[in-house]
Amino acid sequence: MDNNRRFMKPDRNLDVSEEEFKTLQELERNDDGFKDEENSKYKKAGSPIAPLGGGDALYFDYTDEYPAFEDVIAIQFQQAGKVYWYYYPEQKNPGNELKQGDIIVAYSERGMELAKVLNKSSDDFKRQNKINFIKNGFVRKADAADFEREKQLEVKAENAKEVIIRINKELGIKMKVIKVKYTLDDTKAIFYFSANGRVDFRELIKRLAYELKRRIEMRQIGVRDTTKIMGGLGPCGRALCCQKHMHNFIPVSIKMAKDQNFSLNPNKISGICGRLFCCLGYENATYEELRKDYPEEETAIFDRSSNRRGFVKKVNAIGKNITVFFPENPEKKEKAEEKIFPRSVLEFTDRWYVNLPQNDSDDKDLDNVMPIVAKEKEVLREESSGAANSEKTEKPQYQNNRKFPPKDSGNPNKKPQNWHGNKKNFKKFPPRKEGKENQDKNQ
Repeated sequence: MDNNRRFMKPDRNLDVSEEEFKTLQELERNDDGFKDEENSKYKKAGSPIAPLGGGDALYFDYTDEYPAFEDVIAIQFQQAGKVYWYYYPEQKNPGNELKQGDIIVAYSERGMELAKVLNKSSDDFKRQNKINFIKNGFVRKADAADFEREKQLEVKAENAKEVIIRINKELGIKMKVIKVKYTLDDTKAIFYFSANGRVDFRELIKRLAYELKRRIEMRQIGVRDTTKIMGGLGPCGRALCCQKHMHNFIPVSIKMAKDQNFSLNPNKISGICGRLFCCLGYENATYEELRKDYPEEETAIFDRSSNRRGFVKKVNAIGKNITVFFPENPEKKEKAEEKIFPRSVLEFTDRWYVNLPQNDSDDKDLDNVMPIVAKEKEVLREESSGAANSEKTEKPQYQNNRKFPPKDSGNPNKKPQNWHGNKKNFKKFPPRKEGKENQDKNQ
């Protein structure tokens, strides 16, 4: 084993190269929320949710009383989008009842849109601040005319997408148009795009407003928002979580992948959006609970019997064991080795110890304690012996690499006399001179 092996650096806490570390840093960048769902500059107590096109919808002010659970509804404006809480006490009146799955017309931060009523969660309701509630945002229940208008606006949005692509080519603007959306009142067109860095689209907006005769809004979104809008399938073979059920992004980090014993290869822990898997956060709380009774990686650990010092290389909380690396010590004639110890032999007083019992046969968990190097050598020895036996038993198909001559179409069993060598290097040679005895027999 390499005695000069490199351990995880304390500042980065990762056993990766500098290039891989920079790539992992890029993967770890998280967006606070869906940028196509909320504009934080409009969110202020008592202010309208949108200065233009938001109707009379306002955020709750600090002077307003905290609404009751029966007086609010939870809605979302797109599939797996951000959940909004609207104050609508009229739903308790006969004829105004709302249930899960109903489609309504409401004012959003973009303007008038169709929204879907969700099942309210009391726990989520208690976590909301007063400013998160919106009043005067409900318009009416959606009818057949609203659905028909939504279909017509989708066709207009496709035509507007072709217009902006054409104008971008004429102006030489490098951007990727992801989505175009019209508000339900047909007063504003919203263009979602992605680009590297900032884009000067002042001339673009003028030409779009002239051709479309609408108010234009440009929104630059990141890779996660782009993936959510476009959709797709993840490595698991199912629809993406952000498009299917995630209302907000879960903050994920490289430490989560490391605690769950994932490979730190960027290609294996990143999704199609180019960021870390969102599902890393699903089981992170469970792993944090399981790792409470284990030492962290790089922690010094001592063998109580020999007082030999090692370092924790890997913690397997699911398998209930740890991997310890003992460096080489020429003075005591100790070779560098790695060993796996079960959780039952770990003990912490002032520092971590491996407390092996005197009689190893008393503890069944100690069957797993064996040097990894010796185990690898044993496997290699078995593979080499198996390969040698297979070479002895296997008979060569042809001796001296001789191949059969090309077969005659008339008599396939007949070998031509003037054939020498391989089939590929076939050449016609003159017949060999036969001896006197063979010539007499032929005569």
